[in-house]
Amino acid sequence: MPNWLEKKLVMRSDPIPKICDVAIGVGIDVSKDGKHASPYSASVADRCADLYLEGAVRNVLFTGGYPVGADHKEATTMRDHIQGRVPSDKLVLELNAYRTYMNADNTLAIMKDQGWKSAIVVAQQWHARRVLATFHRRWQGSGCQIYVTKAWSEYGGGSQSRLDSFWTFAAWDTLAFVISKVKGYV
Repeated sequence: MPNWLEKKLVMRSDPIPKICDVAIGVGIDVSKDGKHASPYSASVADRCADLYLEGAVRNVLFTGGYPVGADHKEATTMRDHIQGRVPSDKLVLELNAYRTYMNADNTLAIMKDQGWKSAIVVAQQWHARRVLATFHRRWQGSGCQIYVTKAWSEYGGGSQSRLDSFWTFAAWDTLAFVISKVKGYV
């Protein structure tokens, strides 16, 4: 699919504020060998590190517990991917979420625990629309400000073949969005 068409179909990123307490990187998959960040998670991690290095955020929080039961989770593979770019005392991991609504709920609990009030949530370009809807719904009334931005990545290279092309990713994420809406997560 032409890149210009995809850019027309995905949501726009929110304007980035001058400074936020944290960049939250929402993991999406691990590599085929299960030991590294997938291309999607790697691009999210890179965007979070860039936001930190640009001075737009004070901390980085990676969320993602998929694959369930595995040694290498999305959050740990993202941390490993940016090793040395963000000081370890500025990195926080959330390792239990394996659904978007869990990412929102678990990171909100960390936000409250840390006393953070503002976050830039970073998600893969197509996944960002569901992340935006879910985080806004789940964080409603929390007193925390949220901005969502995209991290552009190539498709494929992860452990889930359903994420190997724009069309399968879009179909999968659209179905997940509808199910989340029906269940009240969004």
